[in-house]
Amino acid sequence: MGKARSTFYPPARTSLRRFVKAAYGVALLMMLLVAPLTSGVAQASDPQADAAVAQTVNGILSYSRWPGATPSSALTLCIIPPVKYAAQLTPDGSAFTGRPLKVMTLPFDSPLLISECDAIYSGSTTADQQADLHQRLEGHAILTIGEQDDACALLNAFCLVMTPLHTGFKLNLDTLSRSGVRVNPAVLQLAREKE
Repeated sequence: MGKARSTFYPPARTSLRRFVKAAYGVALLMMLLVAPLTSGVAQASDPQADAAVAQTVNGILSYSRWPGATPSSALTLCIIPPVKYAAQLTPDGSAFTGRPLKVMTLPFDSPLLISECDAIYSGSTTADQQADLHQRLEGHAILTIGEQDDACALLNAFCLVMTPLHTGFKLNLDTLSRSGVRVNPAVLQLAREKE
């Protein structure tokens, strides 16, 4: 009986070792395949750039005044995707300079852009989309900020300029004056100095 047990026992131990080695090999292979994907996801969002954009946008909004709005009235910022640097623009109702900020994400063709938004932050849009949006916003006090309009040629009032060392903005005075939103002259001067 002891001999029968010993003839079955070594093959069972060998099978278990082979199984463990195979499982280890599969786990290692999966880690090697998944590792490049996770590093790519981590690079897709840059927390420092997101924070710099949030600070710049909040600065622009805090030095802007809308007709008929009181200094304590809530401000609604609408985001039109796709955007690269808007991760920290969603403060969940927090206030900046005493004003509550509400953030909404809406599609480009949403009618709520005109009725619900005080400011619009847009990412990658074509010249035709910007012209269409500009036409729809005509006569409404809505401030437009674009993150991918370095030349400020797409009819945004403020155009973010991203460099490795600095996040700033350019200004389209014609679009800003047509919006009816008043911006502190210090902000306008800052835009001129950056040009």
